[in-house]
Amino acid sequence: MLLKKRERPIEMRKLESLEGRMTLNADYTRQLHQMRLGYAGECQFDCMAEELDDYVIRINDFILARQQLCQIDSIFISEQKIYLLDIKNWSKTYTLNRDGFESLHNDPLDQLKRARKIFINMLESHGIRLPVEARLVFINPEIVLYGMDANLPIILPQQIPDYFNKIRHSSGPITKWEEQIAKKILAQHTDENPYRLQVPYSTESVQPGILCSTCRILMTEKSHKFLCCPKCLETESKAHAVRRSEQELLLLFPDSRPYIHKLYKWCGEMVSKQSLHSLKSK
Repeated sequence: MLLKKRERPIEMRKLESLEGRMTLNADYTRQLHQMRLGYAGECQFDCMAEELDDYVIRINDFILARQQLCQIDSIFISEQKIYLLDIKNWSKTYTLNRDGFESLHNDPLDQLKRARKIFINMLESHGIRLPVEARLVFINPEIVLYGMDANLPIILPQQIPDYFNKIRHSSGPITKWEEQIAKKILAQHTDENPYRLQVPYSTESVQPGILCSTCRILMTEKSHKFLCCPKCLETESKAHAVRRSEQELLLLFPDSRPYIHKLYKWCGEMVSKQSLHSLKSK
């Protein structure tokens, strides 16, 4: 049972909206690439986890702020146990020792251990007494781990099916009690994250215009009702392109007022104010 679905991270959506509208430095470009890889891996894991929906309650993208902040990619709740899962879409070669990963500044095993401790403290403060199992799950089959110890809380790509079978066999049908527990846990989630990536931008530094969703370059007018990308030649209706551009405007500048005038300028004056009024009234 899916209680909280996964959303595209707001930092990623903002960077994608800024891409093509301003020059992103190498660090922001790298972080956007990593966010896209991470999100793709999490979505792949979600598709695999659907087979457990009759046995566990799933909460995705859980953020808990209690003195310290922790983020958990996926939580599975069953009548016997709670599973905290950190999903990694890594594809390189890494070396482990019995203490964790070598040569990594932020060891994900340390972060997992810390998240589990914070999560257990939260459960205990709400009178929830269930064992908590935390695992680091690698989704990409190209990952190579040297020095892998069977005692480390790591699930490799080829082990995911067996791990899901283990969860299924130790869980019964979802009960009302489990649903109550899951809702109590979800109530502790917060959307506020002070450590989110902050990109400095302003109305002066961001280029207006309707950009191709793929190439992120300015589209040109093909006809009265359609726009075209000069690079990939993708054609898009003005109505759809305006709605897409409007979403970017509201994401980057949520307090845009007066609205129609701002939208008109944001779309590079490619669509008349009268047409924008007409689209907004539909």
